[in-house]
Amino acid sequence: MIHNPWDCACGDATELRRAADQLDRIRDQIVGIYSKRTGISPADLITMLDEETWLTAQDALDQKFVTSLSEGLTVAACNVQPFGFRKVPESPRVTAMAMARFPRSATAAPSRPQEKTMDLYKTRAALVAAISAFQKDGGDKDEINKIKMSAIALDAQDALPATGALALAPPAAAPATETSVTALTAADVQNAVAAERSRVASIRALGKKHGVAEDVIDGLVNSETTLAAAREKILDELAERDDAQNIGHSSPARVTQDERDKFAEGAANWIMVRSGVADLVKKAAEAKGETVKIDPGEFRGVSMVDLARESLQMSGVRLTSRSPKEIMGQAFTARAAITQGTGDFPILLENVLHKILIASYTVTPDKWQRFCGKTTVTDFRTHQMYRRGTFGVLDSVNELGEFKQKPIPDGAREPLIASTKGNIITLSRQALINDDLGAFSDIATDLGRAAKLTIEVDVFAFINSNPNTSDGNAFFSAAHGNLRASGAAPTVAEVDAMRQLMASQKDISGNEFLEISPSIWLGPLSLGGAARVTNGSQYDPDTANKLQRTNIALGVYSDIVDTARLTGTAWYNFADPGVAPAIVVGFLDGVEEPFLDSEEGWRVDGTEWKVRLDYGVAGVNPQSAAKNNGA
Repeated sequence: MIHNPWDCACGDATELRRAADQLDRIRDQIVGIYSKRTGISPADLITMLDEETWLTAQDALDQKFVTSLSEGLTVAACNVQPFGFRKVPESPRVTAMAMARFPRSATAAPSRPQEKTMDLYKTRAALVAAISAFQKDGGDKDEINKIKMSAIALDAQDALPATGALALAPPAAAPATETSVTALTAADVQNAVAAERSRVASIRALGKKHGVAEDVIDGLVNSETTLAAAREKILDELAERDDAQNIGHSSPARVTQDERDKFAEGAANWIMVRSGVADLVKKAAEAKGETVKIDPGEFRGVSMVDLARESLQMSGVRLTSRSPKEIMGQAFTARAAITQGTGDFPILLENVLHKILIASYTVTPDKWQRFCGKTTVTDFRTHQMYRRGTFGVLDSVNELGEFKQKPIPDGAREPLIASTKGNIITLSRQALINDDLGAFSDIATDLGRAAKLTIEVDVFAFINSNPNTSDGNAFFSAAHGNLRASGAAPTVAEVDAMRQLMASQKDISGNEFLEISPSIWLGPLSLGGAARVTNGSQYDPDTANKLQRTNIALGVYSDIVDTARLTGTAWYNFADPGVAPAIVVGFLDGVEEPFLDSEEGWRVDGTEWKVRLDYGVAGVNPQSAAKNNGA
């Protein structure tokens, strides 16, 4: 049977029109599929759907609605009345099974005797034919008993005389032979068998697909549950399972939302593939220990204008004879809609741009994270980064002596102020209409790289400028004991001298040796090679007979960082930033990635995208670093 798609909807007139439009789109898809397979014109198919056309198996095969017919299966009875079908064909099988499975209640309105007689006669005829067919085909005993019990139930419910006009069977003088009854209903019996087998197979396939327990599936099969009822019970089973994980299933609009999510995901993936940044996004995910699958699916090859059209149609906007410019313009104005979601075009573009932006930010290499620490600030006010002093040792107390008051040691603090860095760029509507996705991806990639390098530039600006700390002395200075003014290139002797310089540092109270060890070497590109040789050689590379002298600087550094952002002869040592950071970068609310926002352009014909990053750089502990002026 083929019919128009059905659905349930609630809401105001706009919501109902949107639901009706959705049903029309589904009907058009059905008509397209049927027309392609059968060769029947769309107009004729629409008429068949409107008239709720019922087909026999052979009719469906002849008209190419199906490709083949399978052998008959054992099926359970099915009462089609609750489904609201208007043109169910007259069939002894349908009548018998429906009445045996759903007996009339005692309070039901009485029917006319002649109608009742004919219905029951058809029912009894179908049941007798079914028993006969099952016995001849070696049918299952349980199946035969079920049919017999249905006949007994009919007799008990509708007690009628054995003879006469209201008899369930023809008079004895002209009995209906078993052969004639069987011949009359053989096709119906075979259809009933096929329907039962189809019911069992469909329920088991449905349960397996959703991971339903075997005992639940067996219960649905053995209790003769219809496929429609089985679907409801399986949905209930899934809802109970997901509710245990705090996943709700109460919204009737969830199916619609799922379709919009699928569109948003597929369209976004296609834009990334078309822009040539799919590998960039995958690489960024791998850097975070994640795995992403970028599959455009059915949206592969779709233009930006068509994506905008699809997003509008999914929002219930009717589009007739619209130019690409008009479609793109209306798609962008959807931003003001209250019901805007991930499938709306402006949000779709923003999500894609954000993915590319973050991917570019993630994979752009930097050096500052290898020797700087990170922290979090909650606002843009000055945040003090404290270093406290120490008590030193406890004072001696003589017998009957008095304990002395120990003053709380002074501390030091260094200010950290977060500020905002950002820019606004414009993506023109003409570029989108022209499918110029290269410009789209280049903008996002460059923005991500710029955000990453902005922090890099600020950190090295701090090192090169060597600003004063809160005590009035330069961060690297003799006053802080972290400057080797008469230095040299990173030889074994100089590396060991820097190690001793850092290990000799005391806390700000002058009571304890901090015994800080260098972990990171930082310097210009011209000295990076010498630093690696000194740090990695087993024997002293600076002596004439190096095979006789162990390298005392072997493995002092866990990382050698050389960069073009430093020039000259000076080089630096830093402690492990995870243990004793010398320089920190503080991010507002701990957000280390750039933030993206957009709005419809007013001064320009397009969309304006704003990218910002909130952070600050500060030197918080001079004792955790040292500078060698070099030679």
